[in-house]
Amino acid sequence: MLLGQGVMINWSDVSPEHRAAYYEWHSREHMPGRVRIEGFLRGRRYLKADAGRDFLVLYEVADVNVLTGANYLVKANAPSELTRRTTPVVKNSVRGLGRVKQSLGIGSGGCALTLRFDPAPGADDRLENYLAREALPALAAIPEIVGAHLIVADREASSIVPEERKNRPTVIPNWIVVLEGISLDALAQACDAHLSAQKLTAHGCGQEIARETYTLQLLVPKPRVA
Repeated sequence: MLLGQGVMINWSDVSPEHRAAYYEWHSREHMPGRVRIEGFLRGRRYLKADAGRDFLVLYEVADVNVLTGANYLVKANAPSELTRRTTPVVKNSVRGLGRVKQSLGIGSGGCALTLRFDPAPGADDRLENYLAREALPALAAIPEIVGAHLIVADREASSIVPEERKNRPTVIPNWIVVLEGISLDALAQACDAHLSAQKLTAHGCGQEIARETYTLQLLVPKPRVA
């Protein structure tokens, strides 16, 4: 299960020639710095398996207010020199600050599958009912699936552009499903069974559905307080 009621989730590209610099910044400065902020609970970074963008980054937070609050924005509006040098290599971001509508499961998986989509007009309740009452509980009952989460982006919160993100065009997603599993094959089979495009559209999803898979690179927990 996710640790809090809010998430910051980001899909983005970093070309291979910039990966060493990206890892130096993201692994050693950015992620540890973020999880030290009050209300941040855990950070994860994934590398694409079958995806349109190279990286998936997920921060679990107590609630969305953490991501619009002073503690976070003070940091995000005062980027370090390393941040200023490195963030220009991060391209094509899809980034949402979202509310966790449902989170089921027993732990964190080494593989993740994400779906991004919009409800069809007027079908929000019907789609949420299918996901929350049928699809995600069925997925969480599969032994190879260790997490099944529904997230809806807060567009107002997601539209805030702190200093460290200026001049970085970003797409804001809407509804997001994240599945965690023990293998990519298990995720694919589970998604086909319960979250295929045909099933989703039959229950009120729009026609455009972005489905991607990733493998875990790094998990950064909240530091222990001495």
